[in-house]
Amino acid sequence: MIRTYHQDFLDKNGDCPTNEFNIELNNQERDTISDIINYLPPIDFGRLDGSNIFTLVELAKRHIPEKIATQLIEFKRNSNNYGTLLIRNLPVDPDLPPTPEDGRISPDKTSYVSEYNLLLMMMYLGEPIAYADEKEGALIQNICPVKGFEDKQENIGSTYLEFHMEDGFHPHKPDYIGLYCLRSDHERTAKTGSASVHRALPYLSSKTISLLRQPFYRIRTSSSFSSNEEEFMYSQLMPVISGDNLEPEMCVDFYTMEAVNSVANLALEILKSSLLRVNMDCVLMPGDLMIVDNRVAAHSRTAFKPRYDGKDRWLQRLFVVQDFRRSRGSRFGGGHICVPLSLEFFSNGAV
Repeated sequence: MIRTYHQDFLDKNGDCPTNEFNIELNNQERDTISDIINYLPPIDFGRLDGSNIFTLVELAKRHIPEKIATQLIEFKRNSNNYGTLLIRNLPVDPDLPPTPEDGRISPDKTSYVSEYNLLLMMMYLGEPIAYADEKEGALIQNICPVKGFEDKQENIGSTYLEFHMEDGFHPHKPDYIGLYCLRSDHERTAKTGSASVHRALPYLSSKTISLLRQPFYRIRTSSSFSSNEEEFMYSQLMPVISGDNLEPEMCVDFYTMEAVNSVANLALEILKSSLLRVNMDCVLMPGDLMIVDNRVAAHSRTAFKPRYDGKDRWLQRLFVVQDFRRSRGSRFGGGHICVPLSLEFFSNGAV
C-alpha cells in the first residue's frame, strides 16, 4: 500500500503560496508514476554511470502525468518567482531499511522508488552530474546525519545549515538540485528553506545591489570536497548577483563566502537579511520532492536532533545541469562525474 503525507508549505505569514510553487499529486497521478517505476530495472549504483539507465529514464519520463510534466517544462524555461518547486504525494518505497549511519549508499535498500522519482522529475530539467570529490562521486546521494559531525556545516550535520547555493565554487556547479524525502526527522522540526533573489530584490538598495554585482567575493571549497583545511581552494573572485536587472542570478554561500573588504561584506549581510525575509520553509515529508533552481535560490535547513536509531531523517539528492556539454572536458569517457577539483584548471585568479 502506498502511503500519503500532507504538510502545508507556508510562508512567514502563514499563507499558502500559489500553484506555481506547490504541486500536489492526486492518487491517480501518484499511481501512474508508481506504474512507470515498476517497469524500470533495478539500479546497480556501482555501475550507474555508464549504464543505460539514463536513456531508459528519458524514454519513461514521457509518460508521467501531463500536469507534472507541464510544470517541470515551464520551470526549466522560466523558473518561477520562488526559484523552487515542491512536488508532493510522489510514490514512496514500500519498506525502508535503517537510515544509513555513514551517509553512503545503503546496501540494504532493495527497492528504487525514491531514486526513480528523482531521475524521472529531474531529467525534465537537465542531465545528471556529480563530482568525484563529493560523496565518493555518487550520482544519487544520501543526505542523513552522521554521528560525531553534528556541528558540521554540511548535509551530514544536524545544526542550522546556513543559506547556500550548491557548489558555487565549482566551474560546473549544478543548475538544479532535487531533494527527495524518504524519512523525516523524529520530531519533524527540520525545515528545509529556500529564498529567491528575485523576491529579495525589493529589500535591497541600489547601492547594495551595485556592490553585490562587483567581483568582490570568493567562495572556499566545501569541506565535503576536502577533509584537510590546508587543502581548501577558492573560486575566482566573482559577483554575488549577475545577469538581468529584473530577474538576476545569484551565487552565494554565507558560511564559506568571503568579501574583499568590509563594505562588500556589509552588502553581503544585507542580502542575507533580505533572503531571510522572503524565506519559505517546511518539513519535508516522505514522498515530497523539493527542486531548487541553484542559479536564483539559496537553500537552508533548521537544526534537528538525530537519535542514531536507524529512523533518522533521510533525503536523497540529485544534481542536474542544462548544458551538459559545457563540462565535457571534466568528465572522463562521456560519463556524468567530474574529475577531482584539484585537476580542474582554476584560471582567472582561482587558487
